Amino acid sequence: MKKIIIATCLILIIAVLGACSDTESSSSNVSKKSEEVKTKGKLKAEDYEKLYSDPKKYKGFEVEITGIVFSEPEKDEDGTYIQLWADPENSEKNTLVAINDPKLKIKTDDYVKIKGVVKDEFEGENAFGGTIKAPMILADSIEVVDYITAVAPTLKEIKIDKEINQHGIVVTLQKIEIAKNQTRVYLKVKNGTQDNASFYSSSAKLIVGNKQLEEEYADPETTGLQEVQSELLPSVETEGVIVYPALDPNEKSITLNAEASSDNYDLDFTPFVFEVPLN
Repeated sequence: MKKIIIATCLILIIAVLGACSDTESSSSNVSKKSEEVKTKGKLKAEDYEKLYSDPKKYKGFEVEITGIVFSEPEKDEDGTYIQLWADPENSEKNTLVAINDPKLKIKTDDYVKIKGVVKDEFEGENAFGGTIKAPMILADSIEVVDYITAVAPTLKEIKIDKEINQHGIVVTLQKIEIAKNQTRVYLKVKNGTQDNASFYSSSAKLIVGNKQLEEEYADPETTGLQEVQSELLPSVETEGVIVYPALDPNEKSITLNAEASSDNYDLDFTPFVFEVPLN
């Protein structure tokens, strides 16, 4: 269903975003459209959800939206036209955007931050006869941003930089970032021995109260978050991020319980345990 919606909207995007009347073309009216929109002030945070159920009601309001570009941007001599999911995690909140900049460098799968004004509502029909509604935004600026900014902005950062050394294998907990929808743990692991060593991020548990949180897979190609390497040759170190589910903001402390091992089986390792206060 979503693929059909995407295809339908893509065919219509330039005509819908560029036209100011039935007789004027998209290539001649991008700049005129910006002048025609009378702003009504900034959209309230609590109204962003309502924007997607009734876009027409919020015509003229200033918005700031982050999301991911999900179709190939279109261009003409006056502007650039894109579609994005304002909810990248769930591929929802379809948004059509036009900007008076034909030289804008942007591509599919870019995360972006949009600042602009709600021009109108796009309403169409998909192949199944269902109605599609989406806000049309006239952008003052479109900025390419990273995954964290678009999907899981940091609400709280806890810098730690604590290391534990066992038999020359050193695990350093650098920092923890708490977001509304995930928790990011930044680690560095160094094999300072003459033997191969192993560190598996899936074995690292985040203990919150009486609950044990498991790693959530975060595709490096999509998120840009580097993975901690599992197999380490002698004198090699690796840095990366382990992603966990979101934390309860009322928690006072958490514990990271990580494990490492060596090909030298004469060595005994205990878990690398980091106690982290949150307040």
